[in-house]
Amino acid sequence: MSEQLNTTTTTTTTIDTENSTQIEESNETTQSSLGEIVSDKKNGGEFDDVIEKNVVVWMKDQLNKEKRRINRMGSKSIPVDVKNAGIIKEENGVILNRLELNTSFDFDKVGQIMVSESIECPVKKGYNYITVLLFANNPIPLIVPYIYLKDGQNKLTDWLFINNQFSRSRHSINEYKDV
Repeated sequence: MSEQLNTTTTTTTTIDTENSTQIEESNETTQSSLGEIVSDKKNGGEFDDVIEKNVVVWMKDQLNKEKRRINRMGSKSIPVDVKNAGIIKEENGVILNRLELNTSFDFDKVGQIMVSESIECPVKKGYNYITVLLFANNPIPLIVPYIYLKDGQNKLTDWLFINNQFSRSRHSINEYKDV
């Protein structure tokens, strides 16, 4: 099991007290495992380990399906494990999708971000899943799973990627195109 972390949770966000990153205020502190917990207040803020483990299994299955689809099209992708994820609600109303990824890759090299159509998560009501493709100077993209609370406010246009060296790289999607 991964390293334990105390987090203060809100609907889909956390306050990462280890890194002094304020994401959104909440009065509820719980213990979670990095990369395994998706929390909401619908279940009283308590983590249901069975549901969370099922979410992780389901997400990995979705990621593998997308990898196989990409392979069938004659291309490749490099999967990247998610250590921690959440959103940051900025004062100006921007919702920043924050992903800590288990890689030393320099995300400043990313020049294009593609996201799949969202899929409703059947094991966690109210949450949607997307696959994120990150393209740099290599034709082979990084492929990352992402689950988020479907609330209508998160347009999935603003991203913050953090690697193992704690390097942060912020990206914005200016327009979506169907491919």
